Amino acid sequence: MEIARADIVKYLLSLGFKPGNSGFYYLSDLICMRARGEQVAPLSTCGYVKVGAKYSKSAATVDKSIQNAVSGAWTRGDIERLYTQFGNTVSSDRGKPGNLQFIFQACENLRCSRPGGAGREHEGA
Repeated sequence: MEIARADIVKYLLSLGFKPGNSGFYYLSDLICMRARGEQVAPLSTCGYVKVGAKYSKSAATVDKSIQNAVSGAWTRGDIERLYTQFGNTVSSDRGKPGNLQFIFQACENLRCSRPGGAGREHEGA
Protein backbone atom coordinates (compact mmCIF):
# COMPACT_ATOMS: atom_id res chain seq x y z
CA MET A 1 0.00 0.00 0.00
CA GLU A 2 1.56 3.27 -1.14
CA ILE A 3 1.93 6.23 1.18
CA ALA A 4 0.29 9.32 -0.32
CA ARG A 5 2.41 12.43 -0.83
CA ALA A 6 -0.20 14.40 1.14
CA ASP A 7 0.39 12.10 4.13
CA ILE A 8 4.14 12.64 3.86
CA VAL A 9 3.72 16.42 3.73
CA LYS A 10 1.29 16.38 6.66
CA TYR A 11 3.72 14.21 8.64
CA LEU A 12 6.69 16.54 8.00
CA LEU A 13 4.61 19.59 8.91
CA SER A 14 3.54 17.90 12.16
CA LEU A 15 7.22 17.45 13.08
CA GLY A 16 7.99 21.14 12.58
CA PHE A 17 9.39 21.17 9.06
CA LYS A 18 8.75 24.39 7.14
CA PRO A 19 7.52 24.18 3.53
CA GLY A 20 9.35 27.41 2.65
CA ASN A 21 12.61 25.46 2.77
CA SER A 22 13.55 23.66 -0.47
CA GLY A 23 14.88 20.77 1.64
CA PHE A 24 11.28 20.11 2.71
CA TYR A 25 10.34 19.21 -0.89
CA TYR A 26 13.52 17.24 -1.56
CA LEU A 27 12.95 15.29 1.64
CA SER A 28 9.29 14.59 0.85
CA ASP A 29 10.34 13.36 -2.62
CA LEU A 30 12.93 10.99 -1.17
CA ILE A 31 10.49 9.63 1.43
CA CYS A 32 7.91 9.14 -1.34
CA MET A 33 10.48 7.37 -3.53
CA ARG A 34 11.51 5.11 -0.66
CA ALA A 35 7.87 4.33 0.14
CA ARG A 36 7.34 3.25 -3.49
CA GLY A 37 10.26 0.87 -3.14
CA GLU A 38 12.70 2.89 -5.25
CA GLN A 39 16.33 2.72 -4.27
CA VAL A 40 17.54 5.95 -2.70
CA ALA A 41 20.72 4.71 -1.00
CA PRO A 42 23.46 5.65 -1.22
CA LEU A 43 22.01 9.13 -1.17
CA SER A 44 25.03 10.89 -2.66
CA THR A 45 25.06 8.79 -5.83
CA CYS A 46 21.44 7.70 -6.10
CA GLY A 47 18.73 9.56 -4.16
CA TYR A 48 20.21 13.06 -4.32
CA VAL A 49 21.01 12.62 -8.02
CA LYS A 50 17.40 11.61 -8.84
CA VAL A 51 15.89 14.49 -6.85
CA GLY A 52 18.49 16.93 -8.16
CA ALA A 53 17.62 16.01 -11.75
CA LYS A 54 13.93 16.71 -11.04
CA TYR A 55 14.69 20.22 -9.71
CA SER A 56 17.78 20.95 -11.87
CA LYS A 57 19.99 21.06 -8.76
CA SER A 58 23.24 19.33 -7.88
CA ALA A 59 23.34 16.38 -5.50
CA ALA A 60 25.38 18.56 -3.10
CA THR A 61 22.65 21.23 -3.12
CA VAL A 62 19.97 18.63 -2.37
CA ASP A 63 22.09 17.20 0.46
CA LYS A 64 22.73 20.57 2.08
CA SER A 65 19.10 21.68 1.73
CA ILE A 66 17.88 18.50 3.45
CA GLN A 67 20.49 18.93 6.21
CA ASN A 68 19.22 22.48 6.75
CA ALA A 69 15.59 21.32 6.82
CA VAL A 70 16.33 18.59 9.39
CA SER A 71 18.40 21.01 11.50
CA GLY A 72 15.58 23.55 11.38
CA ALA A 73 13.02 20.98 12.52
CA TRP A 74 15.29 19.94 15.39
CA THR A 75 15.69 23.60 16.38
CA ARG A 76 12.08 24.81 16.00
CA GLY A 77 9.96 21.66 15.85
CA ASP A 78 8.21 19.52 18.43
CA ILE A 79 11.34 18.11 20.04
CA GLU A 80 9.44 15.64 22.19
CA ARG A 81 7.69 14.16 19.15
CA LEU A 82 10.92 14.18 17.14
CA TYR A 83 12.72 12.17 19.81
CA THR A 84 9.76 9.81 20.17
CA GLN A 85 9.75 9.20 16.41
CA PHE A 86 13.51 9.32 15.72
CA GLY A 87 15.28 8.87 19.07
CA ASN A 88 17.02 5.66 18.08
CA THR A 89 18.49 7.31 14.95
CA VAL A 90 19.85 10.46 16.61
CA SER A 91 23.61 10.78 16.27
CA SER A 92 25.17 11.40 19.68
CA ASP A 93 27.70 13.86 18.25
CA ARG A 94 25.23 15.86 16.11
CA GLY A 95 22.05 15.55 18.17
CA LYS A 96 19.88 14.71 15.14
CA PRO A 97 19.65 11.83 12.67
CA GLY A 98 21.56 11.78 9.41
CA ASN A 99 19.59 12.32 6.23
CA LEU A 100 19.47 8.62 5.30
CA GLN A 101 18.42 7.56 8.80
CA PHE A 102 15.74 10.25 8.80
CA ILE A 103 14.33 9.17 5.42
CA PHE A 104 14.23 5.47 6.33
CA GLN A 105 12.75 6.07 9.79
CA ALA A 106 10.16 8.57 8.50
CA CYS A 107 9.06 6.05 5.88
CA GLU A 108 8.82 3.32 8.51
CA ASN A 109 6.87 5.61 10.88
CA LEU A 110 4.43 6.47 8.10
CA ARG A 111 3.98 2.81 7.16
CA CYS A 112 3.37 1.81 10.77
CA SER A 113 0.81 4.59 11.26
CA ARG A 114 -1.34 3.23 8.41
CA PRO A 115 -3.97 0.59 9.11
CA GLY A 116 -2.34 -2.80 8.65
CA GLY A 117 1.02 -1.24 7.85
CA ALA A 118 3.57 -2.73 10.22
CA GLY A 119 5.84 -4.37 7.64
CA ARG A 120 9.51 -3.51 7.53
CA GLU A 121 11.55 -3.40 4.33
CA HIS A 122 15.34 -3.15 4.34
CA GLU A 123 17.60 -1.44 1.86
CA GLY A 124 21.35 -1.30 2.08
CA ALA A 125 22.85 2.04 3.07
